[in-house]
Amino acid sequence: MAHNISETQSSASGSDFLDCMQRADDFMKIELLRQAKSWYTKALEFNIETERVKARIAECNKMLAFENKVVGILVSIAFVLVIFYLAYSVS
Repeated sequence: MAHNISETQSSASGSDFLDCMQRADDFMKIELLRQAKSWYTKALEFNIETERVKARIAECNKMLAFENKVVGILVSIAFVLVIFYLAYSVS
C-alpha cells in the first residue's frame, strides 16, 4: 500500500512540475520574463529536470538583464531630451 501512495505522490509531483513548466513556457512565449522566471523557480523545487529548468532560469536572467539595460538607456535619452527641451523653451 505504501508503494501506491509513493507512486501517487510521485505522479502528482510530476504533474505539478509539468504544470509549472507549461505556465512558465507560456509566459516566455509572450515575453513576460518575471512571471516565467517565477514559474521556472517553482518548477525547480520539484527536483525534476533541474538542468533544463536552471537553463531556462538563466535565459530569463539574461533577457531581463538586457531589458533592464535597454530601459536604462531609454530613460537616459528621455532625460536628456527633456533637459534640452526645457533649456530651449526657456530661451
